[in-house]
Amino acid sequence: MNFFKINFKSRFWKSSGNIALLLVFTFLPLIVNIIIAAIPSGDRKAAMAEKIVPGEVLAYCLSLIAPLFIFLLKTHGNSFKIPALKPMFIISFIVYFLSLILTLIAKNGLIAGIDLKSGHKDLYFWLSISFLLCAILLRLYTDYQDGRFSDYKQQIDKQQQNFNDLFRNSIK
Repeated sequence: MNFFKINFKSRFWKSSGNIALLLVFTFLPLIVNIIIAAIPSGDRKAAMAEKIVPGEVLAYCLSLIAPLFIFLLKTHGNSFKIPALKPMFIISFIVYFLSLILTLIAKNGLIAGIDLKSGHKDLYFWLSISFLLCAILLRLYTDYQDGRFSDYKQQIDKQQQNFNDLFRNSIK
């Protein structure tokens, strides 16, 4: 049990570090843009409200969820078990689909108030933020499970190599 705790902690913190680094590089243009806008105005909240566009937030959401499907394809057919695979897939698919729909609505101006302009503090803005937070959590979960899958594949490959070596030595 102690090995499980240590392995969980190290894998969790490694995954958290990977996601934090990914988020820094993903949001760096937005952060720099907000900083540049905040310098002359002096009001950080106004600069943030001016520069955060819900449509861009949805684009970040879509980019964070897309690799999750690659992970699901990579593990499909292996005897590797992912806990809560079906709920994770359903949630990620719903978030991806709704983000895509909202992006299309905003890009084409199909509904008044849902557009690619900044300054929104309505349902569109809060849906975008909640989708982004959900995408970050899904990405953290996926990165953690990907670390487990890598360990699993290494273990299986090592067992196969040991078996091959043992079999080869028994024939000689």
